[in-house]
Amino acid sequence: MRRSAHLICVCVLLSGFLTSSAAAQTPEPGAIAVGGDFGVFFPDEAFEKTIALDAFGEYYAKPNISIRGLLGYASPGFENFTEDHFRQVKLLFNGVYYWQRDKWLPYATFGAGFYFVRQTFDDAPDPDSETRGGLNLGIGTEYSLGGGGSVKGELRWDIVSHPTDLPDATGVSLTLGFKRFF
Repeated sequence: MRRSAHLICVCVLLSGFLTSSAAAQTPEPGAIAVGGDFGVFFPDEAFEKTIALDAFGEYYAKPNISIRGLLGYASPGFENFTEDHFRQVKLLFNGVYYWQRDKWLPYATFGAGFYFVRQTFDDAPDPDSETRGGLNLGIGTEYSLGGGGSVKGELRWDIVSHPTDLPDATGVSLTLGFKRFF
C-alpha cells in the first residue's frame, strides 16, 4: 500500500483524539459490548485490496480497559488474478485501552491470535488450509451515540507468521463499525 494512504488513514483516526463534545457515558466494570465492523483490508503487495468483515465482543475489566475477542474475514485476490484468492479467517484476542475525551473514546489495542488461511484457485484443486499465529496492534476511536451505542473507526495492523514459499497474510485493515453495550 502506498505510504500516502497509510498517512491519510492514521490522520483520520487520530483526529478523534483532538475533538471535543458533550459528556459521554463511561462503561462500568463488568459491562459487555458486541459489535461489527466493515472496511478494507490492504494485504501484502502480491494481493489486491478487499473487503474486511469483523464481529467482536468486549468485556470491560475497568472503565478504560477491555478484553476483546474478534472474528474477522477477508479474501484478497492475487494481483492480476482476481479469480484466485487467499482467504483469511482471524480469531483474535486483544486488550484495549481507552482515553475518554467527552463523547469521543480514542483507544489503542494490542493482541494475538490465530489466522486460518487458505489459497483458493479457480481452475485447480485447492491446497490444504493452514493455521498461523500472529500479533496485531491498532488505534481507533469511538463516538458515543447515547442509549448504549457507539460508532467506531479502527486502523489495525496484523503481523502474521510467514512460512517460506507461501503467501504472506500480513496486512492493514481500516474499518468502520457499530458497538452496542449491555
